Amino acid sequence: MSIETQFYLNKDPNLKKFLHENPKFYKYLNRDPNFIFEFEKIMKEKYKLTLPDKIDKFKNKLDMLNTFIDILN
Repeated sequence: MSIETQFYLNKDPNLKKFLHENPKFYKYLNRDPNFIFEFEKIMKEKYKLTLPDKIDKFKNKLDMLNTFIDILN
C-alpha cells in the first residue's frame, strides 16, 4: 500500500476501523491507490455518514424533541 494511502487512512479513524472490519479492501487499496476515494464513499454509506443520513438523524432528533414538548404541555 502506498505511503500516501496510509497517511490518508490514518487521518480518519473511521476509515481505519472500517478497513480492519473489512480486510478484503486491503487488496483493492494495494492494487489501486486511487481506490481510497471509492473506499471512503463505501465507508460513509456503511456508517451512515452521508449528508442525507445526517439530515435524517437531525430530523429524527427534532421530531423526538417536539414529541417531548407536546407531552409536557
